[in-house]
Amino acid sequence: MKLTRKELVLKYIVEDYVRTALPVGSHTLLANHKLSLSSATIRNVMAELEKEGFIEKTHTSSGRVPSIKGYRHYIEHLRSEKIDKNLRFELDKLFDGSKSIDEVLNESCQILSHMTKLATCVLGPSVTDEILVKLETIPTNENCFTIIFVTGNGYVGNKNFILNKNINVDYIVRITDFINSELSGSKLIDVTRKLKSLKLISSENQEIFNFVIQTLITTFSDLFIKRGSSFYGKNNLLQQPEFKDNVEEVRKIFEIFSNSDKLSELFADCGEEISISIGNGRYKDISIITKDIRVPNSSQELGRIAVVGPTRMDYDKVIQHLNYTVEMILNHLNDLKEVKINE
Repeated sequence: MKLTRKELVLKYIVEDYVRTALPVGSHTLLANHKLSLSSATIRNVMAELEKEGFIEKTHTSSGRVPSIKGYRHYIEHLRSEKIDKNLRFELDKLFDGSKSIDEVLNESCQILSHMTKLATCVLGPSVTDEILVKLETIPTNENCFTIIFVTGNGYVGNKNFILNKNINVDYIVRITDFINSELSGSKLIDVTRKLKSLKLISSENQEIFNFVIQTLITTFSDLFIKRGSSFYGKNNLLQQPEFKDNVEEVRKIFEIFSNSDKLSELFADCGEEISISIGNGRYKDISIITKDIRVPNSSQELGRIAVVGPTRMDYDKVIQHLNYTVEMILNHLNDLKEVKINE
């Protein structure tokens, strides 16, 4: 599609500013691009763009920088669609069919952070509406057992334990079977509360019963409540010109992405399509691009991936990389018989 003169100038301003972090003037545009326009014409076009709110003048230079409106117009109308060959290569190596979905999600985020030179985050799926289908204890030998939680969306969470020699593992299994009959069909958000409210089975040992309850609460929390988020590429943010001398802003970003509850709130409106937040509210100096990950032809949610950086980020590159990464993750799922949460 052929761009108008105004669109072409805006496109180059955005791309030059993203690359250099320096305000862009008419002479810079002429020097960097083969424009069949005079310097005076470019200045007039830039004046129009500024009047319409697509670019802004800084206090320290006669050049211009993109506004939030300008970035959004670029994202929606002016960016190209190309995938870095290096990203393809790195992801192809990752998806070898032998890794769990959690490993794939986290390693994909690390690759994405490396390729974009920004920070990335993977946020585990919400447990708000998820149902516990089954709770089971499986003996592995005379003093070891594995706890397994199965949810309605197909997640299988498991954790291994070693028992005190004075506790019979078959006894643990019998108590767990009773607890399963009480909890099966419960929403995950209610499981901890229900576990705490369960009463001792007649003739059972109170100490062992309490041990099982506490073990289940701890295991459930580790597998579902605390599965939360992983944050990669913090040092990439520190290398960005906007943040090098702005410790407070970086601290704020780190605080957000180390808190699963804050992240869940931040990503509440994220959908399967790309969601882009540019300098909104209290996070005016950062942009966050997120994408929800769902199993194809299913309501099963795997989580969300986000790329975090300054408002002066390479949106073209980030969006294409994020889309491609999620596409590869979903393709990988076709080769997995079940989605697992690792111990």
